[in-house]
Amino acid sequence: MRLTNAMMTNTTLMHINRNMRRLDGIIRSIETGQRIQRPSDDPIIASRALMFRTSVHENMQFQRNVDQGIAWMNVTESTFNNINQELLFQMRNLVVQGANGDNNVTNMQTIIRQMNSLFNQLGHEMNQTFGGNYLFSGFRTNEPPMFVADNNRSFVVTQHFGLADIAREQSFQRLIVPGGLGTYQPVSHDISVLKLAYTGLDAVPHVPGFEVRTLSITNADAYIPPANNGATPPVPVMHFIPETGELVMHRDTAANFPREGVSVTYRKTGFRQGDINPSVYFTGREIISTDTSHIPPGSTLIYNVTKYFSRHAADGPATSIGGMAMYSFTLPAAFTPYTGGGASIHDLPEELRASLPPFANIVGNVVHIPQQFFNTNTNVSVTFPTARAAENVVTVEGGVSTHIMEDTRVQGVELVRALNIDGVPIPLDRAELNVSLNMHNQGIEYEFASRTRIQVNSLAKDVLTDKMFADFRRFFEFADSLHISDESELRQHFQRMGYDDAAIDAAVTKQLVDENRMATYALHNQFNNMLFLIDRHSDNSMREQTRLGARMVRMELVQSRLEEDEVAYTQLTSDNEDTDLIRATIMRFSAEAIFMASMRANSGVIQMSLANFLR
Repeated sequence: MRLTNAMMTNTTLMHINRNMRRLDGIIRSIETGQRIQRPSDDPIIASRALMFRTSVHENMQFQRNVDQGIAWMNVTESTFNNINQELLFQMRNLVVQGANGDNNVTNMQTIIRQMNSLFNQLGHEMNQTFGGNYLFSGFRTNEPPMFVADNNRSFVVTQHFGLADIAREQSFQRLIVPGGLGTYQPVSHDISVLKLAYTGLDAVPHVPGFEVRTLSITNADAYIPPANNGATPPVPVMHFIPETGELVMHRDTAANFPREGVSVTYRKTGFRQGDINPSVYFTGREIISTDTSHIPPGSTLIYNVTKYFSRHAADGPATSIGGMAMYSFTLPAAFTPYTGGGASIHDLPEELRASLPPFANIVGNVVHIPQQFFNTNTNVSVTFPTARAAENVVTVEGGVSTHIMEDTRVQGVELVRALNIDGVPIPLDRAELNVSLNMHNQGIEYEFASRTRIQVNSLAKDVLTDKMFADFRRFFEFADSLHISDESELRQHFQRMGYDDAAIDAAVTKQLVDENRMATYALHNQFNNMLFLIDRHSDNSMREQTRLGARMVRMELVQSRLEEDEVAYTQLTSDNEDTDLIRATIMRFSAEAIFMASMRANSGVIQMSLANFLR
């Protein structure tokens, strides 16, 4: 083919331009230190650069998480050290000192006051904060585990007790005895008791499967509960002592306590500084408002009622209903079901869930429960709606009426809605506002790698447990309530009773000796029992500290790995993106030589072409 001057010129300029671009790219990579200037220069390097840079930035964020998590854990570890190595250790030494048989009542009460001061400091430790957040409150970082001031908040809580929570102790009562040689008769009993976290409850606590009877501490039978309520079949009895928050049971009842434990539900309004915060410790709800004054007279209030049934209380033997053997139970008028809702069974045995419907059949005011439900359950709980006219109901527990509370086998009663006289629903939030509480799965976890999380917090309910708080609270209250009668007051009393001087001396001496003997005996028993309890609670707190330490070790290993990963990712990023200056310099000299050679070679071609043109 014929080569024209234009073709030769274009080819020459193209080669020169290509060599110049190559040289320019090498010079730019040297100047910027980057192998490529734009993704189109090398898509593979660009894509790898994005991946490596993402890994570097993720690693940096993970390291920040580690730093914050370790800081959180370090503060928690310091708090644990104060609790375990200082406070509980000193309290145990005081308990050992108080258990010494040479101490009198005054000395032992002085030791208990020292312990009370240390326990108050333990509460301050539980309220430790980090960055303005309470360390031991789970997700509720704005709620202190221990109340910092008196308040009038209201909670309905559920506190669980297992076999290990039954305390076997000595009670102590000072009962007034009219007449005779003695004004007060000190009495002590061996008791099996569950200690609630609070005193001054709004109503009698509900204990599933038990009959709870309220007796004042001044009642001579308060610490002498019967083995059962005398019914056929027998139902175990607990004595609830409101002044102390104790649930006292017979030793036979304690021996047959359910292996799975029981969940006690009660309502408490008003708390003192230093009380544990229910919103951090328990599952339940906080009653924000119980204003029902706006509901028109004649309205119907709809309650959800959870009632326990025992096969022994059935109307008769099981009968076939719909091809299934069922027990029938006739409900009293107070529990007549509301027709606008169904019923459900909560404690359905695991092996029956697939084969039987999880509901009870209610016809009129008769409840039918499948016989199989009682094979593994002593009691079966059924929840159903019941209706009451507003003007006939006195609410005592955020919608719980007095006639419902009379039945000790009922729990979980709550106002769910209201209907006015025309049947128009009134929103529940206008009648009662509840905030649900649930302390399950409250671990705060930080992410330190993809799908790698470590819990950084410990929970107050696992460190200073509700049982530990109740044990110490009862111990201190017991010491405060234990005092010896004043001698001059005793003399005046016996004078009013007509005793002569010799009889007064004998009566006062006997009374003081009896009170000192029983008080010393009771306090020694309290100290000996507290020695066991404080060891148990200390072991629990140390166990939580050990778990924290294990997580801290893992965190430090993660931190070390992230630091190594940072070096590796940075090196990979550098290898992928950074210019190899030695190689680039050699390539620049080569590219310059090629460029200059092409310029010299093509200059001759241009001269010859110009000469031909001039001819």
